[in-house]
Amino acid sequence: MAPGTFTIAFPLGVTVGKWTRVFEERHPDVDLSVVRERPDELRVRLDLGEVDLAFVRLPLDTEGLHVIPLYAENVVAAMNHEHVLTLEKKLHMADLDGETIIDPGAGEEWDETFMRRVAAGDGIGVVPQSVAKALRRRDVVALPLEDADPAEVALAWPRESENAWVDEFIGIVRGRTAHSSRNPEVAAAEAADARQKDAAKGRTGDKPRTGVRSGSKSSRGGKGAPRKGRR
Repeated sequence: MAPGTFTIAFPLGVTVGKWTRVFEERHPDVDLSVVRERPDELRVRLDLGEVDLAFVRLPLDTEGLHVIPLYAENVVAAMNHEHVLTLEKKLHMADLDGETIIDPGAGEEWDETFMRRVAAGDGIGVVPQSVAKALRRRDVVALPLEDADPAEVALAWPRESENAWVDEFIGIVRGRTAHSSRNPEVAAAEAADARQKDAAKGRTGDKPRTGVRSGSKSSRGGKGAPRKGRR
């Protein structure tokens, strides 16, 4: 990809706007593309070089990738609003024993079709909380699973990547400010400013400070003429 382009992909439920907006504000000349992809397509597009950086859900085959874990979110059980388990005050994994689980890993995708099956009572969907929120319906209830392993979200990019904007975006996600010395553009600007200041000093020269030692009252004694001949 050309140095002036940068493509980011993300799966359903992951919110990236707060970071992409900062990137666009800092680098308005970069052609930024942000696309939502199916989880099984994210790795393919990374391998093909069609995506420079992707938000992914773990676990993931990390061969050939750099991966930085970002955060974890709660997992919920999504079910028809009349399901008997909706009467439970707290839900645990053991409560799902004997229930039909609609598993996205078995050919289903977390999308509107998936949630329609849940609403129809075909089974229970065990999904990250953000996915249930993105696909919420009035006839579906999503209850937190108290003892479920959290759903982890990470950043991934090819080890062979040469796109200079990857590091910049990672810095934004981690909270790096625009004035960080790791920002190449800011660092270059600061270096140029420092050179200009040095050049200005060279033109005007540094004048010795006058005051206590060359004509004013002594700061030690508080009176009397300045001392001469002593250093």
